Amino acid sequence: MLSVRSLAVPVATLVAAAGLSACGSDDKPAAAPSAGASASAAPSSYLPVPDGVTLTEPGTQLALGEQGVVAYQADQNGLPLVVRLSVERIERTSFQQSFGGWNIDATTAARTPYFVRVKATNLGIRGVGRHQLATALWGNDGSTLEAPNFYTKAQLPSCDGDALPDTLAQGQSAEVCQVYFMAPDHALESVLFQPPGGLKPVAWAGPVSKVSPGKPGKTGKAGKAGKPGKKGKAS
Repeated sequence: MLSVRSLAVPVATLVAAAGLSACGSDDKPAAAPSAGASASAAPSSYLPVPDGVTLTEPGTQLALGEQGVVAYQADQNGLPLVVRLSVERIERTSFQQSFGGWNIDATTAARTPYFVRVKATNLGIRGVGRHQLATALWGNDGSTLEAPNFYTKAQLPSCDGDALPDTLAQGQSAEVCQVYFMAPDHALESVLFQPPGGLKPVAWAGPVSKVSPGKPGKTGKAGKAGKPGKKGKAS
């Protein structure tokens, strides 16, 4: 089993010098939906999904750039969120290279920051908010799951986590960058989606690249869908 870290880095210790507060996610993996959801559920689905949507089998191992379809209950109200995800790149960086002008304490500075660039397409009936999307993927170092952190373009131009509209409508796609701060002597091995009910995670893994100096990663604006992507112990 993997332990789950409720918050990757105390937000108060990592703040832009300009006074912008950092945004982080401390949401736990979502619970199963209540009975009576109005969408249909295929026999193999762990949550109700719209007709014509097939969820990626729990336990599937995906390469970077490959697409997986997942569903999760971001709150206790309404239909599950159904999203096609692809982890496009995993980039290792440093505070010196990518967080110039930030106030970083010694404990945080001992960690290693990673940028994870994700493409998401909403396949569900319900709109997906940017904060809801940020709860979908966890960083795995082989023993611990780290929660994602996301920042606005003004806070962190090289990893814009705010490139989504307020709500990603059905059929819309967008690209976003999330930040994971890995513990000392640990590396980001894979990025996981944890289905509800104790099912095996869907995982993305592949070569880790380095952030190019002076070349912030590209994040996309929302558009129409294209063709067909706390401390916890790993199981």
